[in-house]
Amino acid sequence: MVKETKNSPMHRLIASISILCIIAGLLASVTVVTAQAGKLPASKVTIYADGCEWEYVTCKRNVKEVLQEAGIKLGINDRAIPTLATKIKQGLKIKVVRITEEIITSTETIPYKTKTKFDNHGTSPTKTVVTKGINGERLVKTKVVYKDGVKAHTKVISSSILKSPVTEVISISKNAFLASRKGSKIPSLRMSATAYDPGPKSCGPNATGRTAMGLKAGKGIAAVDPKVIPLGTKLYVEGYGFCVAGDTGSAIKGNKIDLCFDTYREAVKFGRKKVTVYIIK
Repeated sequence: MVKETKNSPMHRLIASISILCIIAGLLASVTVVTAQAGKLPASKVTIYADGCEWEYVTCKRNVKEVLQEAGIKLGINDRAIPTLATKIKQGLKIKVVRITEEIITSTETIPYKTKTKFDNHGTSPTKTVVTKGINGERLVKTKVVYKDGVKAHTKVISSSILKSPVTEVISISKNAFLASRKGSKIPSLRMSATAYDPGPKSCGPNATGRTAMGLKAGKGIAAVDPKVIPLGTKLYVEGYGFCVAGDTGSAIKGNKIDLCFDTYREAVKFGRKKVTVYIIK
């Protein structure tokens, strides 16, 4: 039998195999560590915030974690684009929008309205101010929203009247109206006019004395075709005076107008004629 020594070929082969096994084990360990680290690779993103722009390298998973890591705090109204839950990927651009709000209190003028009263009996050649108009005042609170210091939008959150406006009342007589229409562009119609009274002789035995609009029939009420003149329109009829389109009639169709008088006698006296009807409003 031949006895092996430490320097024999067999001994050297066994030693080489042992070294190879050790190296293989070390390589396997490095591969495992590398694979585990690969689960969260470093990504380079661009951050825009507070007027600055910079590139940032991170291993965080979403926008929220990146901003926290970068030391960027969001106010209660601030928001991130894309959203905080967005997953991080290479080249992602993250923008922080600073949103601030301001409440502004101001007063606004409430313009007064003007009401015209038409006087068939007055003789003044000009319009007369019966009640002078006075503007009112309103307290308004407005919320102004700014995005990165730039006004984005406004919204009225409350409004209250401090002083109510006073309507201006103007009285205009027939003479004043006739004088004012000269050279003016008051719309007018040439119509066929008839007359009636609110009693049974004109309206039948079931007459109620009320118009189609529920107004009390009498001088100053005209029956019209609503397709031609809308109900409620104020008119001036030559030879009759001021009136309101407040009634209708089965025979009043098209370019016809039926003028109401207080008595049957007055209606008969007026008869039937062609008139110019001015549309006041």
